[in-house]
Amino acid sequence: AVDSSTPQYGVAVVRDVMVSMRDGVKLATDLYFPASDGQALPGPWPTVLERTPYGKPRFYANAPDGPEYARNGYVMVVQDVRGKYNSEGIFSNYPQEGPDGLDTFNWITQQTWSNGQIIITGSSYFASTAQAILVQNPPGLVAAAIRVGPGNYHEDGAWRGGAFLLSHNINYVLRLAAEGHEARADPAVEKALQANRLIENSFRLMRLSPLTLGFSPLALAPSYDKWYQDWQNHERYDDYWQTIGNGVTKHLSNAADVPILLIGEWYDAFLGGTLDQLTGYTEGGRSPVHLVISGGEHGNVYSLRTTSGDVDLGPTSPIHVGTEMMKWFDQHVKGIDRGVKSGNLIRAFRIEGGEGIKNAAGNLQAGGTWQEFTEWPPADSRPVSYYLSADRSLTTTSPLEGAFTYSHDPANPVPALGGRVSSGLPVRAGPQDQRCRVELPHCDDNQPLRLRPDVLVFETPGLERDLEVSGPVVARVWVSSSAVDTDFVVKLIDQYPPSPDYPEG
Repeated sequence: AVDSSTPQYGVAVVRDVMVSMRDGVKLATDLYFPASDGQALPGPWPTVLERTPYGKPRFYANAPDGPEYARNGYVMVVQDVRGKYNSEGIFSNYPQEGPDGLDTFNWITQQTWSNGQIIITGSSYFASTAQAILVQNPPGLVAAAIRVGPGNYHEDGAWRGGAFLLSHNINYVLRLAAEGHEARADPAVEKALQANRLIENSFRLMRLSPLTLGFSPLALAPSYDKWYQDWQNHERYDDYWQTIGNGVTKHLSNAADVPILLIGEWYDAFLGGTLDQLTGYTEGGRSPVHLVISGGEHGNVYSLRTTSGDVDLGPTSPIHVGTEMMKWFDQHVKGIDRGVKSGNLIRAFRIEGGEGIKNAAGNLQAGGTWQEFTEWPPADSRPVSYYLSADRSLTTTSPLEGAFTYSHDPANPVPALGGRVSSGLPVRAGPQDQRCRVELPHCDDNQPLRLRPDVLVFETPGLERDLEVSGPVVARVWVSSSAVDTDFVVKLIDQYPPSPDYPEG
């Protein structure tokens, strides 16, 4: 339940209002009204807008839904984006959300039940639909809450660090295509697309291109194949990715100067975008921007889970998203004092190591504390350089020249274990023991990754005192390769000493 000090109302719902866009396409929209005895009250009311590709009236746990907003004196407007579920048109991943979002926003301003104060919110994809409105700065926008949203989908989704994120991309497009209009029109198409999402099939498709297959894995859903090929064809951060909708990074300076609540997770795939948003929305603005960031991965924001990867972060780690959001809107839109601090603020969960023991559920038991900062990185932080040395040490002293070589086989890739991943496969995000398990993709044994011949490991001596790492981590690596194209992945790892539960650390 959402903690709220506002009066409580009943709820009235109107489903599938068809809202016209500038090109005549109509988008299906549900309205949730404060009500009395089952009848919508005339208001006018402050209005919350959320636009989703995942099907209304689906809502997510740990965040306010339509009835909760209505009971607390808001109208909620939730809409299927273009080409999804009951909305008309052809879906394309992100680029249409700028004009469609603005058209929907302007439609709300013309309704008698809206008092002209409009809030935008969303999570993940629909955090992007919200930001596509925010950076267009329409009159009437008064507040925003952005949850685990990308800054631009080139770097945060499709092409991180210059590498095409195959596991995320093929599984994401197959998931959306299996729920799309082509699949809904033909059960055989839906069945085939769902089959391609199976782990053994999706891995096969990831390794093959339309050139080697002779056809696209998405041939049964041509509208999805179109934008997936666009992703592949736009390797660089070009005009395609800079379009409002595909990303907001280049447009943050144009954003509405309104109170903005950002919610993130340290192991979220979109963490970089969240931190970019913090910088962009605070620069030159007068309105407060708050960031609340916990220790989990992308999915944790939808729940009150304490676990992330192999680690239990303790009972204080989850973010009560619904409470945070309702307090933010009540205070900044309705003028009700909900105890939200003024000015810019970062509340960050500092992950702290435990004793190297497992809890009853089999997770490494860690913990942490919540810290508050007025800027990020923290004002008292300082950059520290570590160097890769010839003796495989990691040292703050610049080493003499040296080099290492290794052979990499693309058909036997180094497994992805933990970190900021979002794949839809059994590749779990979060802090994770860097040891293979045969049930995980590309793992043929139960050995530590460091024993592989295509992995180089450099480490410091055992730490003599606690070390806090807060801020950006940048790796500068000088490489040459005999391959036409290759990828390099650098991990910063906190190594636990051996314990009874982890004899090898």
